[in-house]
Amino acid sequence: GPARKSWLLSAPLPAPVPRPAAVDDQTMTASMPLSIAGFSAPSFNQLEKLFGDSNIVPVRAGGTSGGKIEGGPSQFTPGGPLAVELIRGDMAAAGICTVSFIEGNKVLSCGHPIFQTGETYAPVSTAHIHTVIPSAQSAFLMGSSIKEIGSLVQDRQAAIVADTGLRSPTIPVDISITSGAGKHSEKGAFHVEVLNNKFLTPTLAGAAVMNAINYYLPDRDDVTARIESSVRIKGHDPISFVDYVYANDGAASVMGAVRGLRVMVPLLLNPYAPVTIERVDLKVDLRFEANYGEIREVKIPTAELVVGRNLIKVLMSTWDGKDIIEDVPVDVPANLAGGIVQLEVSAGDAAKLDAPPPVDLPSLLHAFRALLPGNVWSVTLYPADEGVALDGKLVRDLPQSALDKLRPQSHTQRAQIYKPIARTTSPAQRVVNGTSSTLVRVRAR
Repeated sequence: GPARKSWLLSAPLPAPVPRPAAVDDQTMTASMPLSIAGFSAPSFNQLEKLFGDSNIVPVRAGGTSGGKIEGGPSQFTPGGPLAVELIRGDMAAAGICTVSFIEGNKVLSCGHPIFQTGETYAPVSTAHIHTVIPSAQSAFLMGSSIKEIGSLVQDRQAAIVADTGLRSPTIPVDISITSGAGKHSEKGAFHVEVLNNKFLTPTLAGAAVMNAINYYLPDRDDVTARIESSVRIKGHDPISFVDYVYANDGAASVMGAVRGLRVMVPLLLNPYAPVTIERVDLKVDLRFEANYGEIREVKIPTAELVVGRNLIKVLMSTWDGKDIIEDVPVDVPANLAGGIVQLEVSAGDAAKLDAPPPVDLPSLLHAFRALLPGNVWSVTLYPADEGVALDGKLVRDLPQSALDKLRPQSHTQRAQIYKPIARTTSPAQRVVNGTSSTLVRVRAR
């Protein structure tokens, strides 16, 4: 199957901190080491690319966060370490700086920015320094966060500011993985909390999921993955997805297919209303097999379709070059009798969205819920008739006189031409790649 583009490196991040002009190659921007623990080498490399343009330098660290260290610090002291936690739990990512000044609940640290994003919130904790890596070029501390005792509140050019009287919420991400071949299977679970930040949350969650998948899929082997993901949003029903994907290049393509992660970018950056994500749950089933088919052709057994249930034949090619044919059902509504329709066959997650353009947060959530699961066939019939999307609602089969009013010189976003469809879904036996379409007549009644 084709490699899926990894959105991990293309998700929007804060603009990089401006770097001063070099003076005799001696001037450089101070950076903050990001202590990474519990990440495999491929996932660590992705984090290095992710933060390549930022003020953060990922470095290897010791154990993950939350460990018990006898005699470890329980409060900040001038000259002591302060850790800004981005990920904690079974994996950890924490930026460690030195405390510069303390006044009441306010703590100044770093002496330089992290992202220079102004008012910013993140958990801050005490830290244990395992060792200092001396270097004339780039010295840094290797440490682990211990106890959360405050929240980052400001990320400015001169320093970062923490408040020990505040606590910053995090987003739990629970990852359950089952992997195996034949009757043998392994199960594992990972529990992490990621920073609640509209720019960083999707990327950090994606990095954690890719690392968890890498643990069970370290090789670039053929794998069929079924991923169930759910995003819980405060004040709204959860959004759930089922993705079914084949990959032959390891965990990156599998992670790139998880819509439960990808949906967080438009959710958190939506222009309609603030969104609070309460938790993300993922169940990943990895089967080491090449169970997929590439759609090559759609065949109609009869010269035309009839109103009601029909069976069409879909020709697919498999990984070993063999051709297989599957019977796929399609239901034809009575209003299409006597007309010519375009019939399109694809996997559910590749089907065109049948929802109006969003105009507010509820209609945006409705559009996400209208996305089909990836483990089904989608057969779509496009008739010649047209409708209209009006204020986030679909009006089907509009008369031609009304459609003419929308076409001449109207540029309003309230009403847009919409192509009504008839769609049939049915379970798929394997991962389906590609699409195919054909024109076909529907028998008159």
